[in-house]
Amino acid sequence: MTHRKVLIVSILVWVSSWCSAQSRMPDTWFFNHFRIGVEWGYSQCFFLYRNYNIFSEEGYRIHERYAGMHLRSNGAFYGQIGFDFARKYNLALYAGYIGVGENNRLLPIQLRASFFPHTTVEDGIFTYVQGGPAWHTLTGGYQLGWLATLGGGYRITLSADCNLDLLVGVKYLWDHPRIPNPDGPGYTPAHNIRRNDAGYCALDLTIAVNF
Repeated sequence: MTHRKVLIVSILVWVSSWCSAQSRMPDTWFFNHFRIGVEWGYSQCFFLYRNYNIFSEEGYRIHERYAGMHLRSNGAFYGQIGFDFARKYNLALYAGYIGVGENNRLLPIQLRASFFPHTTVEDGIFTYVQGGPAWHTLTGGYQLGWLATLGGGYRITLSADCNLDLLVGVKYLWDHPRIPNPDGPGYTPAHNIRRNDAGYCALDLTIAVNF
């Protein structure tokens, strides 16, 4: 735990120093509202709904349904570009790499709308909602997933052009993950799948740096 605290403090010190050393973007209306950034952190899956219906290679049907606790830890990393289209509102496009559930890795593209009760350039709390598609890194011919997140956070102003955000969010993934082959190694081929649905709920704790 001590090593983790040292690492976190070191990262925050480095980010603060890096931000303070950056030169400002061109002083125009567009660049004064344009934002780029990165976000990373921890994701704790806590609930799973699973419903699939398949045929085995030997011809018999298998139907499984489950809803309940599903504790799996994962990580998340995003890059983003955004725009402050009003004093209290930001709209941003996020892309990254995340894990949800067990052995389930995705490449999401998300649109996030954020509301700041004060302004986007001041210290204070904010809320956000985001959503969009997510592609499997190993698709196996299955459909893409859809991801939505509702959350909030606290913004800390590090310099005139740099902010540090501490965020917490609850996300829901509607997905169609791979199904283990009941007859042997590997996964069930797509032509043997009649239904394949999964819903995951997870709690995200992340840190973001915006310029």
